[in-house]
Amino acid sequence: MAKEKSTLDTVANIAIILVCVIAAVVLIRNQFFPPRPPGAPPQVEKGESYDQLKAVVPAGSNRALVVAVSPTCHFCNDSMPFYKTLIDQRNQKSSQVKVIAAVPDEGAKAEESQKFASAGANPDGMVHMDFSAIKVPGTPTLLLVDNDGKVLDVWVGKLDASREKEVLAAL
Repeated sequence: MAKEKSTLDTVANIAIILVCVIAAVVLIRNQFFPPRPPGAPPQVEKGESYDQLKAVVPAGSNRALVVAVSPTCHFCNDSMPFYKTLIDQRNQKSSQVKVIAAVPDEGAKAEESQKFASAGANPDGMVHMDFSAIKVPGTPTLLLVDNDGKVLDVWVGKLDASREKEVLAAL
């Protein structure tokens, strides 16, 4: 009888530990990786491919960093010094990654070109792109893409210092 009780206690303890571990994983996942709220717009994710992105990678390049900006986005304006640093460091590394600025409408090209030029950040190209078609949730958004239009990495919003370092390392 004592041996039977000991086995039952052991099984119960293991079950309690498993339940606690599962609960901890769920809580941690929801805390650090919250689920998208219902009705939230879809967001571009690593591994997805888009013909629109394939079209912006210059011929002869294996990768491009697409910087999605908008004239009405103050975070885009605040990020201009980082874009200058990004392009300067890319040039110093002799990296083959092209930096392409993308705007949501044709009319924004001239205004955004001026903003980049004023900041001393001269991207390799400026294109109009339908942000909803590539699931850009907002601006600024940076997309590292390969020449097949596959998203290799994504950064959304104004970047803090650690995320800026991630982008610079990706060059």
